[in-house]
Amino acid sequence: MSHYDVLVEGAGPAGATAAYYLAKQGKKVALVDRANFPREKACGGGLCVHIEEFDHIISNWDDFLESRCLRGIVYGPDFTPVDYVSEKPFFYNIRRLKFDNTLVEYAVAEGATLIEGIAVKSFEVNSDNVVTKLRNGEEITSDVIIGAGGSFDMVSRRIRDIENMPMKWRDEDIATALYFEVEVGREYMDRVYGKERVSMAHIKYQNLDGYGWSFSKDTVLNVGIGCPRSIIKKLKKDNPKWDERQYLLDYVDTLKEQGWFPKDIEVTRKMIAGSNIPVGMGMKCTVGDRMLVIGDAGGFVSPLSGEGLYYALDSGRIAAESLDVLFKEGNFEKQSMMLYHNAWSDKWGDDLEWLKVGWNLLMVMPNSLIKYAALDEETKEFFTHMFVGSMPASKIKNKVLALIAKGALKHDFLSHVMGKHEKVPPVSNK
Repeated sequence: MSHYDVLVEGAGPAGATAAYYLAKQGKKVALVDRANFPREKACGGGLCVHIEEFDHIISNWDDFLESRCLRGIVYGPDFTPVDYVSEKPFFYNIRRLKFDNTLVEYAVAEGATLIEGIAVKSFEVNSDNVVTKLRNGEEITSDVIIGAGGSFDMVSRRIRDIENMPMKWRDEDIATALYFEVEVGREYMDRVYGKERVSMAHIKYQNLDGYGWSFSKDTVLNVGIGCPRSIIKKLKKDNPKWDERQYLLDYVDTLKEQGWFPKDIEVTRKMIAGSNIPVGMGMKCTVGDRMLVIGDAGGFVSPLSGEGLYYALDSGRIAAESLDVLFKEGNFEKQSMMLYHNAWSDKWGDDLEWLKVGWNLLMVMPNSLIKYAALDEETKEFFTHMFVGSMPASKIKNKVLALIAKGALKHDFLSHVMGKHEKVPPVSNK
């Protein structure tokens, strides 16, 4: 029976990053995943500028970077646009097939052992170790197990059971995302999306909570829609013929009408993939005796945008840093493991809560917020950076609320009283 200091269950960005930092510390790490790498993952493939915190990422951009976004366009439900242009990148585009595999390679290069194509069947926490059984019958012991297996991770479920938390996320705390990628060529991309590589979103498309997106890679478009699972279930209950894949295909037709998608490319249902993303602001407890969860397993995703890659990598790093302290102390009881929980909570726990507030505001008054941003450069800048995660939501919340109040006074009340209504400038890809 093999023994490791840490077994990481799940080799996505969170798990691979935890394994990378643990291996750099000299820990013996097993990185286990049911898939064989490289493998695809349903995702928009966007990195917020927080990613610049990771030296092994920014020093190796050529390994996976597709494009740097310098321009963002957001449309409201009535198709009012707000167009933001930046001198510096505020968004980075990658493709998950290559990005995820590269992170695994980094972990292996540091000494982590990759066990791929084999799922974890079960695990038991004992007083002196964790015994993990794989689907092929092999058993592995470790001092600690890290759950990095996504929204329905087994370590997450174990912690939920111990802490008497609900065993799964509420439907309103899960976003269903559908997407596809299609090759359009560099000539098309340069001509339509420009050297700035526009990233685009349509808020509350067809008046449904959520948004559609079109992210421009190097020569590939990543197009998708995200919507709370509770909304989708209600739609299907009220109208059994409603179909989320057709919803995405309708969105493609809208992009074609606006000139953002090639009219000669037909998108079929077979091209579409999906995933469920937890947007419930993180679990109230993410640790137990000899175990902790990271990334989607802990619910670490922006409730506003659905972006989770930064939180995946950072929670993996924080987990490794916390465990480095605990290995020196030799204590892995829950009380000691709370070092990890408190560390991520102190760093961006408040941000997740305020991003949820931002989501609710955007869904309640989307056209007004888009208008305020389109007519005021300061509002536009703050809204853009809050959406893409390049400014901590908890630190700018008062400013954002003040800008909303300013917009309502200036562009709604006073403009109505004075009879003067400013026109939102149009956008063009020509």
